Amino acid sequence: MQELLVQVIGWLLLVVLWVLFIWQYRKDPRRLGLAALLLPLVLVSISAVVDLLSALVPGFGFLITLIVVMTPLIVVVFGGALIYNGVLMWRREGVRLSNLMSLAAGVLVFVLPVLAVLLVGIGTWWSYCLAFILFMASVFTACLFVMMLLYAWVHAIFPVKSRAVAAVILGARTINGKVTPLLRGRLDKALELNASQAQSNLLIVPTGGQGPDELEPEAVSMARYLREKGITESQILIEDRAKDTIQNLKFSDALVRERQPAGKLWLVTSDYHALRAGLASRQLGLDALAFGGKTAAYYRPSAFLRECVAMARDHLKLMILLALPFGLGLAGLILVAINSGF
Repeated sequence: MQELLVQVIGWLLLVVLWVLFIWQYRKDPRRLGLAALLLPLVLVSISAVVDLLSALVPGFGFLITLIVVMTPLIVVVFGGALIYNGVLMWRREGVRLSNLMSLAAGVLVFVLPVLAVLLVGIGTWWSYCLAFILFMASVFTACLFVMMLLYAWVHAIFPVKSRAVAAVILGARTINGKVTPLLRGRLDKALELNASQAQSNLLIVPTGGQGPDELEPEAVSMARYLREKGITESQILIEDRAKDTIQNLKFSDALVRERQPAGKLWLVTSDYHALRAGLASRQLGLDALAFGGKTAAYYRPSAFLRECVAMARDHLKLMILLALPFGLGLAGLILVAINSGF
């Protein structure tokens, strides 16, 4: 009876935490702290469901054990997939650091375990410490990636519904004045959002300056595409000075506020970039929500890894806070090693 009561209390606490997360998410999804709450919630929920099914369904526990045993194989497949994607990016997008993120991550999946085994094989206190540092750093990095990937997926699948006064489309590189498939995905998403409005008075703001290898500002090329798709001239506000995401947001907001002093902005970008755009808009104090357009599947892994690095850089305080348990574990190991006479 006491064990049943503990289980019921645990389930009730889990429900309360889910309600708290959903309430905060609907209030404002542009907070990376919610991602830090979501991952443990999902893991604990999965564990609770597995325990329940293991007790009710014969053989379910064996299935879970089999999956756990296959974890090394899953890691190998994951690493191989990253390397394959990195090579694909190399061939299709060229040799640039930003295009090789998945290749580098895939190589590390195989190299780090080998390096850790070699360090343990040395058998000295410093090699043990280095091996453990590698292990903890790898686990922390993997947790961060899963945390951001999970929250980005939730952010995309469950957008907070609202009305807006303008859709701001973040620019991307154009070729000979033509929009690329990447940029077309953003523009088509803005057209979809415009069609969802009950009234067709949504301002549409293509934003992007002219790069050194572009014939004209990105916003001008984007505006031409919008006109070809039936958007009226009165709806379009061109912002053609911005050079990065922060300028996209600042300059576009200033342009919109000349016409609409109040009201929410819809930020439209690629799916892999939507979460970071939303987080940036909150840091700037803008009343906005971010949406992502479709991106080619092969392009997403490297692009999202790049976004993870950028989000970690932009939220250093949260990263330090999340790293504390790993740091404490490392410090504990060093103390044990010292006390043991290594």
